[in-house]
Amino acid sequence: MTGGPVIVAGGAGAVGALLVTALRADGAEVLILDPTPPPDDDTALATDITAPIARAATALRAASTVVLAVPEPVALAAIPVLGGLLAPGTLLVETLSVKSTVPAVLHTHAPQVQAVGINPMFAPSLEPAGRPVVAVAHQRGPAVTGFLADLTRWGAHVVELSADEHDRVTAATQALTHAAILAFGLALDRLRVPDIAAATAPPPHVLMRSLLARVSTGVPEVYRDVQTGNPYADAARRALRAGLDELDAAVDTDPAGFADLMEHARRPLGDRLERYRETCAQIFADLPQTTDRPPPGETGVP
Repeated sequence: MTGGPVIVAGGAGAVGALLVTALRADGAEVLILDPTPPPDDDTALATDITAPIARAATALRAASTVVLAVPEPVALAAIPVLGGLLAPGTLLVETLSVKSTVPAVLHTHAPQVQAVGINPMFAPSLEPAGRPVVAVAHQRGPAVTGFLADLTRWGAHVVELSADEHDRVTAATQALTHAAILAFGLALDRLRVPDIAAATAPPPHVLMRSLLARVSTGVPEVYRDVQTGNPYADAARRALRAGLDELDAAVDTDPAGFADLMEHARRPLGDRLERYRETCAQIFADLPQTTDRPPPGETGVP
């Protein structure tokens, strides 16, 4: 990073903090703007990016890079404000989980900036090294190229997509995945599965419970945004329902019909089938032995 300071709006949040840490490790001068700034950062300013206080507005005018690590409604409301403050060529980075709504707003209100959207495809508590980050170049320029190079240097695997491609892909990799995991938990609740099930669960069930624990304890607003904001999320959930209907129908067929269903189900894995089989085997091998023992005297399911 060169030039003026880097401004991170929402720097007190998980994704914002991840970027603040990486940028400061690179030696960048980083200023956090957040309605509730981190208490251990006395340089941070308490302000709303959609209505920045005078000191924040001055900093934004001098910034080389501005990061919007904020919810979608805030980011879309902030872009027109930033369009009147940012100098030509300033880099604007957004971290929204939905990208297709952004280009038109940028084109209308901030055509003078360079702009890129990123979506770290992992929890912010994890390190970026070796993990995928999807990038969407909204308004290209040398600063966009430089920022993507920085992500690569930090160890991230950068995958560039168009805004529409991003939303189509994340409808499957995020919206569908989260929906399946949460639906699994709701199904368990409907079945009123006794606690003894945890002590008898085979590895696939243990892994599903582990995924359920991670997703269901996440930030509700983030997971809801994935389902409500993505224009293709509804189709992903409909496909999940249709898949269960197809499974129901296959249960009533002969064994050959069920074998056909299993072949159909693994078709999306394509040439990566064996790689995923090996990954699953490794995960199962690394799963800790269960500590969920049934209470004394309880050896079966009522």
